[in-house]
Amino acid sequence: MPDEVPFTADRVADLMEVLRTPEHQAGLEETTFTVVSVADRAAGLIRVSGTISGTHSLQDWAGPNIAVRLSLPERSSEFAGIDGAPDTTARVYTVADVDIESRTVAIDIVRHGESSPAMKWLGRVRSGDVVPVAGPRPHRVPGSGSPRILLADSSALPAAVRILTRLPIEAPTVLVAAAPLDEIDLVEGDLGDRRDFVTVQRAEPGVDRPLATTFAGMEVPAGASVWAAGEREDVREVRRRCRDDLVLAAEGIQVFGYWKRGISNTRIDVARLEAARSSMEAGRGVFATDDLDIEI
Repeated sequence: MPDEVPFTADRVADLMEVLRTPEHQAGLEETTFTVVSVADRAAGLIRVSGTISGTHSLQDWAGPNIAVRLSLPERSSEFAGIDGAPDTTARVYTVADVDIESRTVAIDIVRHGESSPAMKWLGRVRSGDVVPVAGPRPHRVPGSGSPRILLADSSALPAAVRILTRLPIEAPTVLVAAAPLDEIDLVEGDLGDRRDFVTVQRAEPGVDRPLATTFAGMEVPAGASVWAAGEREDVREVRRRCRDDLVLAAEGIQVFGYWKRGISNTRIDVARLEAARSSMEAGRGVFATDDLDIEI
């Protein structure tokens, strides 16, 4: 996304209209998340648990890769001084765990730079705080194929674990995790009795494009299913190998970029909204553009 394009009140207003379209809002329930606890799961991983308001069933929140959008009470620095810009910052997270009976949902958040809206919120959030939440929205799960290969960095491990603990394991399964050792230990425990059916392989997170680097050294048969999520350029290279070198079936390639090194999530979201607006103006759907084809 070209950084030289300034944020203006008109530009922000146009993008907010995309968020309000029926297609973008389809299936989302607007409710609230009341914080119950905030705890460190690992040195770089924080679990925030809270209850969901209302009386509607949370059965749909218990799926294999469900995302929700929290509206955090922090304004993105990109919108400072812009009339009409949102006072909150929307961030999308995977539901790491859910107790339907108690209406308690857990979200795991990676600890990173203190200046981001999410880290500012985590630095002061307390039990009893309430934030708006929209969801649930199903995200991608592995397609059919054997073996099944999942690749995830720390940001995507909650999604990978939910997939592995909620979907049937019907084929040899490998999880490549680019994460610190304490997070790998958590994955081993979270897999529970499925641990015996999943090969967990660690990719060194400190190298350039750790998932793509590890994946490049793996033998991947023609009928494989590959699911990958994490840093955009890392997983984009995973997708490129799947498409161009391995020529896997389209259904067997499920790849999504959660973040991009050196770029704020606000700028990523703006780029996505602008792509959605362009798609709408061309007579196509809001989600017609593959996310990894958006230049950010």
